[in-house]
Amino acid sequence: MPIKKIGLLFWLACTISGAAVADTVLVKVGNGQVTEQQLEKAMSAAPFASQFPAMDEKDQAYLRGDMLMRLARSEALYQEAVASGMTETQTYRQEMSNFRTSLLAQRYLTHLRDQISIPAALESRLKDDLKGNGDALMAARAAYIARQFKNLKESRIAELKQQARIKTYFERLDKNTKADTVLAEATGYTIKYADLMPPQGAVSTDPQPIKDKVNEWLELMLLARAAVAEGIDVETQVADYGHYLGAKMLLAAQERQWIPDDKTLLDYFHKHPEIGYIPERRQIGQLVAATREQAEALRRRIQAGESLFKLAAEYSIDPYGREHAGDMGWLQEGSGFDAVEQVLKILPNNQVSDIIQTPRGWHLVMIVNRKPAERKEFAGIKDRVKQTLIAEKMTAYLEQVMARHPLDWQIKDRI
Repeated sequence: MPIKKIGLLFWLACTISGAAVADTVLVKVGNGQVTEQQLEKAMSAAPFASQFPAMDEKDQAYLRGDMLMRLARSEALYQEAVASGMTETQTYRQEMSNFRTSLLAQRYLTHLRDQISIPAALESRLKDDLKGNGDALMAARAAYIARQFKNLKESRIAELKQQARIKTYFERLDKNTKADTVLAEATGYTIKYADLMPPQGAVSTDPQPIKDKVNEWLELMLLARAAVAEGIDVETQVADYGHYLGAKMLLAAQERQWIPDDKTLLDYFHKHPEIGYIPERRQIGQLVAATREQAEALRRRIQAGESLFKLAAEYSIDPYGREHAGDMGWLQEGSGFDAVEQVLKILPNNQVSDIIQTPRGWHLVMIVNRKPAERKEFAGIKDRVKQTLIAEKMTAYLEQVMARHPLDWQIKDRI
């Protein structure tokens, strides 16, 4: 089913129902699924979230459908990671453990901060002293809470350390340090050298960064334990991160297979030299008139010395051009209407064009500045070559993954 079709169906389901978001399954993906809550969460975090309510129905439907399809692909990649054993690796498990610990510690610190309140007497005095200055009052409140939080955090960590009976063995950081060397112990918890610095040859000659890391992780561990004791639950966020991490590790492994070395990239570049071509870029001024007669009159005024940009701000029927006074910014060769592109190829700088007709109206254009086309060597666009090769491989790979973890759309049941 096409993305636009899916998006429209889902949008209709949401807008017709008008109900609160439920944890309804929208699509089953192999052994997994994507729910309505997941979609709404992704939509609220998208870059276009603030503009979404003002969009028309078709744009909203398309964006919902596109986001749903992205989530379905992501779930299929996670299912592939599970099937390939990626989620059973030590790297995956260690990363998940670290994420859970860090998130619990963060939530516990937020819990501590939420316990702080400004005494009524102090609040009254601040209001009297800073009367009429709302910004200063907010800053004073924030400063007080920050000071109190710092003291509360330090005292709580000290208390937790005492309860955990922490022991550190930094004297073991020498040339004989091994992966299983224990650097710290607490009740039910140990930190080994490999937990922080996976062995990659000789141990660092400066042990201080390792000591700092051990102390940091001891604090995180203690705060995480305190969070659990307080009943703080992060398993939903941990599960979401697990899906993200599994898909990320799977794609990273694929990229290593596709591009084992720089020679692979260089060979690809030689087969596709067009990747090195950077088209001409032009800083464009444009005015779009409603009729040829109006365009002719405005062109005469520009030739007589008036500014195309000032006239565009007053007369252009192109909303963007009118809002930006005709300044279209830097545009790449080939990005406009064919009729406009043909004129731009031969138009001298700072000269108004002849009238150009397109479906949008009657155009007058001017090139303020231009950056000539160029051809870059491999060393200058290595990352671009890599991304192009990955994009090429990714299309076929995603098709294979989606075939192994087929989509079973549930939206039809809601309309």
